[in-house]
Amino acid sequence: LLLAKHYASFSSQRFLQHAARYSKQAAPLNSAPHSSSNAVDAIIIGGGLAGLSAALTLLDRGGSVVLLEKQGHLGGNSAWASSGVNAVDVNDTKSGDSVELFTQDVVKAAGRGDNPLIPVLTEGSVDSLAWLRHRLKEHLLLDLVGQMGGHSKPRTHRPSSGLAGSAIVFAIQKQLEKYLEDGSGRFRLMKWTRATKLITEEDGEVVVGVEYEVVGGKQEERSSGGKLYARSIIIATGGYASDYTNTSLLQQYRPDLLKYATTNNKGTTGDGHKLAMAIKAKTVDLNDVQVHPTGFHNPADPHNKVKTLCAEILRGEGGILLDRTGKRFADELGTRDYVTGRMLEVDADHLKFALIVNGKGAQKAKKHIELYTRKELLVKFDTLQDLAAWSFWEGKVSQQQLEETMKKYDEDGAKGVDEWGKKYFHNLPFTAGGPFYAGIVTPVIHYCMGGVAISSDGSVLREDGTVIRGLYAAGEVIGGLHGKNRLGGNALSECVVFGRLLGQSLPISTREEQEEVPPQETPGAPAPSPVSRMITQQELSAHKTAESCWVSIEEKVYDFTEFLDEHPAGAEAILKYGGKDGTEIFKAIHTDEMLADFQPIGMLAA
Repeated sequence: LLLAKHYASFSSQRFLQHAARYSKQAAPLNSAPHSSSNAVDAIIIGGGLAGLSAALTLLDRGGSVVLLEKQGHLGGNSAWASSGVNAVDVNDTKSGDSVELFTQDVVKAAGRGDNPLIPVLTEGSVDSLAWLRHRLKEHLLLDLVGQMGGHSKPRTHRPSSGLAGSAIVFAIQKQLEKYLEDGSGRFRLMKWTRATKLITEEDGEVVVGVEYEVVGGKQEERSSGGKLYARSIIIATGGYASDYTNTSLLQQYRPDLLKYATTNNKGTTGDGHKLAMAIKAKTVDLNDVQVHPTGFHNPADPHNKVKTLCAEILRGEGGILLDRTGKRFADELGTRDYVTGRMLEVDADHLKFALIVNGKGAQKAKKHIELYTRKELLVKFDTLQDLAAWSFWEGKVSQQQLEETMKKYDEDGAKGVDEWGKKYFHNLPFTAGGPFYAGIVTPVIHYCMGGVAISSDGSVLREDGTVIRGLYAAGEVIGGLHGKNRLGGNALSECVVFGRLLGQSLPISTREEQEEVPPQETPGAPAPSPVSRMITQQELSAHKTAESCWVSIEEKVYDFTEFLDEHPAGAEAILKYGGKDGTEIFKAIHTDEMLADFQPIGMLAA
């Protein structure tokens, strides 16, 4: 139950009614003919982490920004990313990590030789980590670090209090709220707004604006639209891994992958690629689409085309993969294309495998384990005997077979290498006994390495290599950075690094540029007004439909009806707990701070 109120805190009509301080956001934007007087510094298309990072950095410099997001919430796929953000921590003298090692790892995984974009990512990660820790310190603490597949050192940073993507998105949104409140008018946010065309001048030589249409929200506002103008346009719309239509980029470039489910949200449909391609922008590597080896197969919902990602950090903290005979078959920390390839070699007909995490590893990935267990995607087994009785094995795997597999794994870990070349064995031993956490995983479409071609400064390029003036791109929409294989944790890094790059470098108007002077930090959300209404369990249970959906969290009752369509994981994730208590699943993902802006409608009676 991603009760991520923070994903919609700028546009929920219900919340706007409760918070007059946001009312100025709803004022219509000027769609007058283009002139220097009505053009903002930047229009950002897409409200994921790349767009948010660019927006906050531009605003901190004193710039003016309009952010368009076609869905009712911010965050995009970034809000679903949970393992962490990769960066070299120059203050950690014990890790042995360096920009050079990070660069070598990315170049090796990409498999395409030297690439001018890779040093931008790896070198930029140092400053980006410092920015995340300092600029967002009011709401973000990256206090854990893990090692993902294909990395030679632990460099994947995450918070212990929640999941990395949603925590970072939330922290940025809280800072952007201050710009909505400061009265300057420098920041405008338009949700449920889809960019339909890039406006060009000088025979297509320069991009000066965006045509848009309203696609959601109030019924009377839908199908309306207009034009907006800016000195710079940033495309930050993500990939195309959730478009199964006949006109999709997947259908055009990788029809062989349409048989797989996806981990992407429904908005990931290649909009930005198509906008850029319509004005003759160059694209690269569109056939390079990453299939992640571990998406959860939910026996209760086996045919769902959108699957929950089994975060790579579980393997990073020592989780092992077993086939249906109870044996290992790969280096679990190999690159994603390698692990997926081994799955196809071992069991191409069924493509279902077991992920097993021991108790020690589960403690290291506590938030993930709690979340997946609450969602019934992981099952806890107290003993090896219980694990051997798991229905996944269909009675064909004995306790003795599992004992042999785990004993061999511990022995290989003691030697420091196994038959598949695995060198990193975290949180051993497995033979110490339970508990064990097990889930069924299967390959899923996860990420698009291909995209719009850019220069090392983020400018979008034409086929001949020249720059399309006024047009920039950041995040998954860009192509060429990751080559044939993206390393886990580099998606969030890419968003922050390239979003910040544009935020720092794009020209802003002649107003005196600030020296990174953001609005003053706030001490936290004000205490909500006392709630005197008492709501019985019987009354709560009557509100469990899309027409009226109430959920209790820590004995406070919230009306989430108006939020259902804006929920990043879809309405069903909330409706599942409609009329019931959602405390456990909420606490498994979030901190109490994420509900601070929601006013409860009453208290649950004893």
